[in-house]
Amino acid sequence: MTNLMLGQIIKKAILSEKTYKQMENRLYTFLVDSRATKYEIAKSVENQFQVNVLRVNVFKKAPKTKRISGTRKITKIKGSKKAAVYLASGQKIEILSPKIAKESKNKNIKESKDGNVKKGDKSETKGKKGLLSRIKK
Repeated sequence: MTNLMLGQIIKKAILSEKTYKQMENRLYTFLVDSRATKYEIAKSVENQFQVNVLRVNVFKKAPKTKRISGTRKITKIKGSKKAAVYLASGQKIEILSPKIAKESKNKNIKESKDGNVKKGDKSETKGKKGLLSRIKK
């Protein structure tokens, strides 16, 4: 075991279209410290998000060299370590959940009890463009 504190193991969550689709199947991807083990990653996720981790897959990204255009300089890009964390059934991490689930809640709130549309709805000027088209005649 390494001497890493549990709060320092997870650097950030990787959020992309691919990972959002994987989140629906309870698979979350994190960028982690390169010295962390699978066991430490699982404990860190369980402590930070209060979920049960089934298994952890770890893959390393190799360091690469990159040439800067317009100059003759070559820089090195550090390698990193990613962890794919599988959660138990029925569990999810609310902070990282896709925005689609949050938007569906807002659609239900849009109409008030009277049936009137709230201020935020711009259905009147939806098809019109420009400032002059918004002025009523």
